[in-house]
Amino acid sequence: MRLAEPLHGAHLTLRTLDVADARGPYRAWLSDADVLRYLEVRHDPDRLATLERFIDEANAHPSTLLLGIILSADRRHIGNIKLGPIDFDHRRGDIGIMLGDTSVWGRGYATEAISLLSEHAFGPLGLHKVAAGFYAGNAASVRAFEKAGFRLEARLPDHWRTDHAWQDGLLMARVNTAF
Repeated sequence: MRLAEPLHGAHLTLRTLDVADARGPYRAWLSDADVLRYLEVRHDPDRLATLERFIDEANAHPSTLLLGIILSADRRHIGNIKLGPIDFDHRRGDIGIMLGDTSVWGRGYATEAISLLSEHAFGPLGLHKVAAGFYAGNAASVRAFEKAGFRLEARLPDHWRTDHAWQDGLLMARVNTAF
């Protein structure tokens, strides 16, 4: 699915990713161990070879919205955020985010991107609930989603394996109270 128009926030613009974005900084992020630490894509040995196809398929899928996170000030692509799969019958969807540009970590951009996408999900898409699942050790994600109004719904013991250890999984969600 593609956005008709980009979403604009105080510091960010969210826009539909294009296949050309696979040839920019996005490709380098997929080789950065710090960026990949909590992302499942790290297990895909073909992630660089299939990146253009991934973007193309996401844009063509009616229940997936894959967006680039762009700094409004200098138009720099700093990460991606995805809504999907969207279950339109139950009016809910999952959010995943990757801030690939490590120089902008800790500045609140993840929270802003999550909030922008959540408001789009609740407004034009008519969703009732958005959720996100991630490693319990990913404290930055916990903070970003909490600041965006998400609340912990579940802790899944020993759900993820990373660095030769088991970590709990967290499921956080935000509900559209207008429904």
